[in-house]
Amino acid sequence: MQKSKIFSTILFIPLLYLLGWLLASPLLAIGVEKAQISLIGTVFTFILFIISMPKWFEIRWGLQNTWIILGINKVGKEGNRLSYFLKGLLYSVILLSLILIPIISNEWGNWLGMFSYKVLWNCLLLIVGIGFAEELVFRGWLLEELKIQYGFKKAIILQALIFSITHVGFNLPFWQMLSILLGLFLLGILLSLLRIKDNNSLWGCAGLHGGLVGIWFLTNNGLFDISKEAPGWLVGYGIANTNPLGGFYGISLLLFSCIFYFLKFKNQIFKFIK
Repeated sequence: MQKSKIFSTILFIPLLYLLGWLLASPLLAIGVEKAQISLIGTVFTFILFIISMPKWFEIRWGLQNTWIILGINKVGKEGNRLSYFLKGLLYSVILLSLILIPIISNEWGNWLGMFSYKVLWNCLLLIVGIGFAEELVFRGWLLEELKIQYGFKKAIILQALIFSITHVGFNLPFWQMLSILLGLFLLGILLSLLRIKDNNSLWGCAGLHGGLVGIWFLTNNGLFDISKEAPGWLVGYGIANTNPLGGFYGISLLLFSCIFYFLKFKNQIFKFIK
């Protein structure tokens, strides 16, 4: 039974993505570009994911109140959803600022402050869209799935591992790929700890994750001019754009953040994972 459960967990998202792509593919007949079909298929996939969640938890696990379980509707005794989201967003600004400060001070980057409304709009879409969509999948659904099957301690490790593997480019040189894997793994751990700290709310995770993606996009598209000579250990690695969390400096910041959250909120964490 356990093996069949984890097998269906692994296949759930790929099958939804296949269905989303099949729903989007007829749009080719009316002139929609092939490059857009993948994006539209992803949107359809996420819509199917949202629609299926209540029945998934009810039929599979006999659980009600899906959006409370996933950390969307229920918030803790302190704070509210917007407060958690903004705090997570602020923390993303702090992390990226700590990366940008040595870049600028060593003259590997310059302030431009020149970006279009389109770039700003895309930045906001990334903050909200990527933040909520990916957190709902990884720190929401996947974390709960694995927690039910393996317990919370193993679930935190497994979801972070899956999160990192699904986001890394395997066409990178080995050590660069390994560096990004480690950075993303630590980000997955940090986001899980943040959810515990926020009394099981997913909103702070969405703010932090979305902020890291959206603000770094803005940074590379008119906010700053980062030199190609900037060292990888500082700005990270990548093909089209670097991932600052994959460099030694970014990994160190994430590791420090994980240790800080664990030590500061260890009583709350231990209570949660029992």
